[in-house]
Amino acid sequence: MMRKKDVEKEKHILVTSMHLFSAKSVNQISMQEIADECGVSKGSLYMYFKSKEDLLLQILKYFFHNMEGQILVVESDHNLSNMEKFKKGLTIKMNHYVKNQEFYKLQSKDLSGYLNNIIYQYFREQNTIQLKWFKKYLIKIYGQKIELYAADGAFLLAAIIRHYMELIFWKHFSLNVDKIVDYALTQLEFIIKGMNEKSMSPIMNESLWSLYLEEDTTKKKHPLKLLNKMKHHLEQEGIPSEQKEEAKASINIIEQELTSIQPRKVILKGMLHNLATIDSLKEYHQILQESLMVDR
Repeated sequence: MMRKKDVEKEKHILVTSMHLFSAKSVNQISMQEIADECGVSKGSLYMYFKSKEDLLLQILKYFFHNMEGQILVVESDHNLSNMEKFKKGLTIKMNHYVKNQEFYKLQSKDLSGYLNNIIYQYFREQNTIQLKWFKKYLIKIYGQKIELYAADGAFLLAAIIRHYMELIFWKHFSLNVDKIVDYALTQLEFIIKGMNEKSMSPIMNESLWSLYLEEDTTKKKHPLKLLNKMKHHLEQEGIPSEQKEEAKASINIIEQELTSIQPRKVILKGMLHNLATIDSLKEYHQILQESLMVDR
């Protein structure tokens, strides 16, 4: 089991390396330079990360995970409307990129060399997640009547935001993120309502949408949401108190692992094994296992 100081050291390496990658592209940095900057030996660095590419991937996962965590907090606020949640979520996303723009600017230049490898695929996956998130909220905000145009709306919103972000990244314009979000969503509202009023045929029908996203037929659920459902289910079912407490403890440990920098599969497998003993959780257990991609 990784001790607390090891987790902290790993986080230190990730954050320090991120600043180094903000000054130089990944191709210009050696593992020895990273080790020196982080104040660890090269051997110790390889104990945490097997290569520069692995380190860069874990940096991306760490910062995207933090951003997603902030958005989940907003989405769980029942006092906010769907539009307010969407605006706050977009603002969090844009501020994340603005805050870390030097890092993304430098590393984006190397993406052409990452075709077909794990880092390129990770960026692709994040783009897919974002487009699905856009589409989901457009339907939540405007209702089923615009569902026909939601995929096109997601593409348009992504394009609008990208062009404003380019002004900040590459032209060094000092733009207010809150104003960009309000303006982008206002533009999009006019476009979607206009398409709906004119009964236009969408470009991105379901077939093209699925083809673009390369969707799997398997519907994957976010593990943290599944864990919340499992906890709620435990309270509703007549499960013996001792068994219920053990299940809650296992769920809490899985949550802690998922919010750590690098979740340990051996811990996840052990906790999943504990939860498998509760018959009423079997359906959730199977979906959670698939979501975590942990073998039986």
